[in-house]
Amino acid sequence: MDKSQKAGSGISYLWENKWFFVPMLVFFVGGGLLAWLVPYGQEIVWLNSARVEPFNSLFHGITFGGEAWAYLLFGAPVLWLKPRFGLILAFTGLLSMPLMYSLKDAIGVDRPVTYFEKRSALHEVVLVPEVEMNRGQTSFPSGHSMAGFALFGMLSLMLPRKHQKWGAAFACLAILVGISRIFLVQHFLVDVLAGGWLGLMMCSLVWLAARRVSE
Repeated sequence: MDKSQKAGSGISYLWENKWFFVPMLVFFVGGGLLAWLVPYGQEIVWLNSARVEPFNSLFHGITFGGEAWAYLLFGAPVLWLKPRFGLILAFTGLLSMPLMYSLKDAIGVDRPVTYFEKRSALHEVVLVPEVEMNRGQTSFPSGHSMAGFALFGMLSLMLPRKHQKWGAAFACLAILVGISRIFLVQHFLVDVLAGGWLGLMMCSLVWLAARRVSE
């Protein structure tokens, strides 16, 4: 770990990277206001007119940024360049799985399709073709958002200070993963906000723990 990385401590270093922090701040503040002002589920209906090509394919692809393959895709070069960072990234991904499923099972919120079906209102929602719709009570929090924000947040933490501008790209990727879950009618906005926040907190805590072990 170089001197610039030693100077940062987990959460503080994450927030000190303005290139990552500013898009995150806009997303969480804006998303929080929208979730407060807009009736629950209406954000999904609002996106009906946008569920056309090329947006369907675009978000169908982007959503995989919150899955295991994304950790492999980004983790492989990190592991090759800095093995210790690669292991930290892998641990972050592995940690997100049990946490995500435990929270989903404990909270038990209806998925959007289930929510609209119970209200006989699924006809009001345009679904994206060739997307397998998740049903049941596993909506809160969004696991893809948690994993995606944890992944790209951790990559931002690993950036040397001279390359912090890449934090903006990582922030945008994380946000797009979250938006994709709403676009694909897999989660509500509040699910994404909660999952994203948990992902950032998780990667910050893992980063802090890893630094303390190495000291």
